[in-house]
This record gives sequence, structure tokens and C-alpha cells, in this order.
Amino acid sequence: MNIKIIVIGKIRNEFIKAGVNEYLKRLLPFINIKIEFLPSFSELSEKIALLKEEEIILKNLRNGEFIITLDKDGEKISSEEFSKKLFKLPISQNSQITFIIGGIYGVSEKIKQSSNFILSLSSMTFTHEFALLILLEQIYRALKIQRNEPYHY
Repeated sequence: MNIKIIVIGKIRNEFIKAGVNEYLKRLLPFINIKIEFLPSFSELSEKIALLKEEEIILKNLRNGEFIITLDKDGEKISSEEFSKKLFKLPISQNSQITFIIGGIYGVSEKIKQSSNFILSLSSMTFTHEFALLILLEQIYRALKIQRNEPYHY
């Protein structure tokens, strides 16, 4: 399985970097996963920032990717449902799943419309840094569920 995670903005908090690195270390033996950090335009107005971020996100998408965008108004599913969805997607071995995590303003409507699925991690709002860490934890949990292995150690 190939997974790409597009994130608007960088990780500034060291404890989140440590968590991201830990989950990548756990996932890489089983899943080809990469994270692409794209620039944030948060210093601009919301409308302009969303347009600029939309442009760079679209440039980083390829044909055949199954796109899952994270958005607070997306579908809320359990970890078990996420695992089933993730591992039963109709993708070939050479294609990939791409997750998109927007910046402080979220993502544009065009990005949402380009998505195959819109996922909400919670009714609460998280920074892009926390969203990335939570997403990686949920991908790892989904892998453990799919492999019928215990998660807690």
C-alpha cells in the first residue's frame, strides 16, 4: 500500500515531530508512506490563502490517486470503519491513497470536490500538526486492526 500525506504548513512542535517520527517508524515496514509539507499562506487573507494553497495542492496530485481530505465537516467514522475503508479501497498496487490536511483555513471547496472521501477526525478542530499525528496514529491502528494484532503494548 502506498500512502502520501499532503500537509499545509510545517511541524513546529518538537513533541509532535517525535510522535510523527515514531509512527512513521512503526508504519514503514508495512506501508510505503511519505509526507509532503507544502507552504502555508496563513499571513494572507482567508480567500487568497485558500486559493494559493489549492493551487499547490492540485499540483501535487496525480491521476489515479484515491484522495481523502480531512475536514471538520467530513464523515465521522470509527477506527474499525476506517480500517475497513482503508484496506478495502479499490486501488491497484501501484496507485496510492493521498490524504490532504489543510492549513489554518482548512481546504477550498475545489479540493473537497476533487476528493473521493472527506474524513473528519473529530467534531473538534485541530492544528495541522495535531491532525497529522492523529492521522498517523489512526493509520497505524487501522493496520493493527487489519492484521488482527493487538494495538496496546
